[in-house]
Amino acid sequence: MLKIFIVDGDDARRGRLCRMLINHQLYCEPYDSIEEFVGTMPPQGLVLYCDEHGDVAQLIERIEQRSWLPVIAYAARADMSRAVRAMQAGVASYMAFPFSAEEVLHEYGLLEAGFVARFAHGDRVRAARRLLDTLSKREREILGCMLDHGTSKQIARYLGISPRTVEAHRANLMARLDVRTATQAIRLAIEGEAYAGPPAIAGKAHHMPRELLQVAPVLQ
Repeated sequence: MLKIFIVDGDDARRGRLCRMLINHQLYCEPYDSIEEFVGTMPPQGLVLYCDEHGDVAQLIERIEQRSWLPVIAYAARADMSRAVRAMQAGVASYMAFPFSAEEVLHEYGLLEAGFVARFAHGDRVRAARRLLDTLSKREREILGCMLDHGTSKQIARYLGISPRTVEAHRANLMARLDVRTATQAIRLAIEGEAYAGPPAIAGKAHHMPRELLQVAPVLQ
């Protein structure tokens, strides 16, 4: 069942929307502020956000710090410039209030295929991060070197430690990540948005692969 989360500071309007959705057999939860919503943010669902003050970008930013959820914004004065700014900030759609439950479902239906793909990606990211969180600091350091420095000898030379130490940590991290190959370990690190190349070593220049420049910061 689709879960709809209404974030609206106006008590009467929020209550009106909740009753409308419940009357159409839809699950909904009301929140009166961005702070209240992000404090208990669920992993999946649709957010309806009242953008009367043109501040929906703040909600998008807070959501993306934690995960990802589709947001449909609405306002009684839904002028074109405000809608464009909201879409540029990451809003999936923009509606003029008042609207019907059927209109909400229609908008969601038009966008659902893209949402499903994003949700699936989010699930993979969260699963990868849970595994990555089990690694020790040294194991993360070794993982961070595996793409650019390949073999245990090359990693050992780069970090200034023995190849045997590298091999031991490498075996441990692969067991913790439940992977069999270095390629699988690197893919999981990238999927967990935690790989940005090996750690910097004093006096050694490092070239980060172009395809990883947009990935989150290096494992530490």
